[in-house]
Formats: sequence, C-alpha cells, structure tokens
Amino acid sequence: MVRTIILGAGFAGISAKLAYPEAILIDEKDYITITPRLIEVIERDLPVSYALMQRKVDLKAKIIGVDFKDKIVKTTEGNIKFDKLIVALGYEQDISKIKGAEKYALKFFSLKDIEYIKNLKESSTVTILGGGALGVELAGALVKRGFKVNVVEAENRLVPYLSSQFSVEVEKILREQGVQIILKAKVEEVKEGEIVTTQGIIKTDYTIFSAGFSGPKIISYIGLTNKNNRMLVDRSLRSIDYDFVYGAGDCANFKEGFIPQSAQIALQAGEIAAKNAKGREIEFKPNQKAIVLKIGDNYVGEIKGMTIKGPIPALMKSFALSMLENKVKKVNEIPYLIL
Repeated sequence: MVRTIILGAGFAGISAKLAYPEAILIDEKDYITITPRLIEVIERDLPVSYALMQRKVDLKAKIIGVDFKDKIVKTTEGNIKFDKLIVALGYEQDISKIKGAEKYALKFFSLKDIEYIKNLKESSTVTILGGGALGVELAGALVKRGFKVNVVEAENRLVPYLSSQFSVEVEKILREQGVQIILKAKVEEVKEGEIVTTQGIIKTDYTIFSAGFSGPKIISYIGLTNKNNRMLVDRSLRSIDYDFVYGAGDCANFKEGFIPQSAQIALQAGEIAAKNAKGREIEFKPNQKAIVLKIGDNYVGEIKGMTIKGPIPALMKSFALSMLENKVKKVNEIPYLIL
C-alpha cells in the first residue's frame, strides 16, 4: 500500500486529508486557527481562543527535516517513511527587509502577536503597513475600538489586486471612519514613534505590519527549489524537484505563474494535490470565486469583478466561515491512522 504523508494541517492540509483520508496528517498543533476570526478577536476584545478550533491529526509532531533520497520525514516524534508527500506548511511573516521593523514594529502572525495587538493602549495612534485585505479589515477593527489609524500602501490604491471600483469603495468606507490613508508610500525605515516613507515621516504610537507574508523557512531548509520560501510546483502542483512530492496552499507557487495566498485557494489546492498524489493528473486552476471584507460594521465584496455591499456580502462571509468550520469538523470525524 502506498504511504502518503501530508505535512501541515492548515487549510490546504485539512482539504488534502478530506480528499485522501488514508494519508497521514502531521502537524505540531492539535488545533487550527480560523484566521477570519482573528479580526473579530481584536474588534470585540475576545479571548484568542475564540479563533481556534480543535483539529485532529494522525501525528502531533514538529517537522525537522525531510530526506528525499530515502523518502523519510524527520519529526520530533521520530522518523516516518513515505512513498508520496504533500507539503502544506502554510506561511510565515518576514519583516526583516525593512530597516528597524523587527525592533519597532508588530507582526500579525502568531497568537502572541494577536494578543499583544488586542491589548494595545486605546486612543493611541496605530499605523498599519500594507493596504491589502488584512490591513483594511484590521484598520476597521481598530477604529471601532477607538484607535486613531493610518494605513500605508505602496501602490496607488488599496487592495490593488482587486478591481479599481472595489478599491474606491473600500477607501471611501475607511475615510468615513476617520482612517488616514497614505498611498504610493514605500516604507524605508521604522523607528521608535515614527515611520520613514517615500512620502514623508509618519508619527505613530504603534506600527503593525499586515504584509510581508512568504512561505515558511523550512521549505528552503529541506532543499526544495523555491521563491520567497514558496516551493515551486508545476500545474499539477507537483514539485519541480521530485515527482513524488506535491505542494499546496501558501507554501507553494507555480514555477511559471502565480498562486494567490488565501484560505479559499488553499482549500482548492489541498484537494487537487491529494487527488494527484492518488494518481490523477488534474491541472490546478486557482479560482478566487469571491472576496468579502468586513470593515468595522460595513461589508463589501467582489464577485466576478462586480462590487457589492450590504447584507449579501455579510451573508457570503458568514457562509464561507461556516463551510470552513464544517471542513474541520469532517476531518475530526476521520478515524486516527495507526502508524
């Protein structure tokens, strides 16, 4: 019998497990972070545990290496042989490229980061570096908590990877909430109490990075060809290095082309990687069907290039969250594998 191992039990990993129940799911945690709930944790001053769901794995262990020649995964609980491997190790946040950032800026990555941000002194000024989906939602949450908020974006509009109409609507909502938006501003240095940008100096009490997301460093450590720590794969999500290795989720990217980093795409990728590991040859076509942002009490969404707001995107976001949580519950129903 072919032994397949799934490394990582985030969104891509659980999707792969659902499509391939016989595969061995390994993760160092027995819970999953429902990332859309992290904004709620900050906005409503909830315990961080609100964003966590118990998630069953076949082996709770940290990955410390992979021997591709002898097909062995090395973990803190011992070594495991495999025939095929699905790498779904998620993402990390790297802010080291900006001078002073590691010393004076906050990340939005670990649960400790979220706890720290949640407990910032209210009524102070917070500057968010990055005007993508996360930065925009975080700005809305912090304004609702009583903070004065700046959003700095290097491009000429917010959420620049979506339609200009969507960007206009998002910017309008934030400005109405009192958020100061600084566009076409590249960050050169983060100092104590201020940020140096190409548009000038911004005074701030706290600086939060909502950008700088990459693949995990272990991708480089185990020797997989990568770009920005995202392993390179072909259109079937097969590693360009080994035909028995597949990549899915935020830790993988096409050798030629681009795979967006989102929960929706990770779920799609996990399923395709699993099916191909079982012997299929399906081309992966990332399909961001819709995106919905919650900005304070406002919901705005984009479906097939069309911008919508109001109760419909609110229902869409609620449905997507329920679907995600149901997938975790289904993984928990799969019997443990005996290793």
